[in-house]
Amino acid sequence: EGLIMCLPPNLCRPLSNVVHRKTGGVIMFVLQLLASLNDEGLIWYSINSRRWVFDLQKIDLKEMSEDVVKHMTENMSRLPGKVQLGLKLCACLGPSFDATLLEKARKDAAIGDDFFETCVEDGFLQTEGCSSYKWSHDQVQQAAYGLIPLQRREKVHLLIGSRLLLSTPPSEMMRFIFHIADNINRGAKLLDNLEQKYEVAALNLKAGEKMLQQHSFHSAVKYLMSGITLLE
Repeated sequence: EGLIMCLPPNLCRPLSNVVHRKTGGVIMFVLQLLASLNDEGLIWYSINSRRWVFDLQKIDLKEMSEDVVKHMTENMSRLPGKVQLGLKLCACLGPSFDATLLEKARKDAAIGDDFFETCVEDGFLQTEGCSSYKWSHDQVQQAAYGLIPLQRREKVHLLIGSRLLLSTPPSEMMRFIFHIADNINRGAKLLDNLEQKYEVAALNLKAGEKMLQQHSFHSAVKYLMSGITLLE
């Protein structure tokens, strides 16, 4: 903050401590938070003092997380449509995912040849191996998810889950089972075909069994209960 606001350490340290506590030190969040505070008049340039000043008490008392996510979502909404679409799809794929999954999820929709490169450069995504990615922070994923209108989210999840299911061969099904089941489950209320419900229930059974093998009993119960609900 001292470099950004051209203040000596003794003047900016109190603000730095508060900002670090609220952002975890993630540079993208630091910049977004400072911009948000400036927009709200909690940080301003004083002509009389000829330096940046701030209302530390109000900044410290204010809950910033939702404001930062909202501000980032607004910034994302100004990106090219292709990039926005890619961010929406990635947000539905979870905290980490393989590039293959995005290809399956987008189907024929264009997101741009340099989508991943752009998102990594902008700080939205980080690389995990040669073809895997993760969100730089869970709130970045939340901001991207905010691009999807609330009333369309179940439909989007069901569409993505269905695309993943139809494009995944049996030999790869267990590799992507959680991504498939998670998305279909979030749109399961829209299923009206009994045969489809049975198929999704079977998916949840497989996901639950895999979680049991990994000794993740709480997650296993979640999948098994989702499957049972479809059969009621």
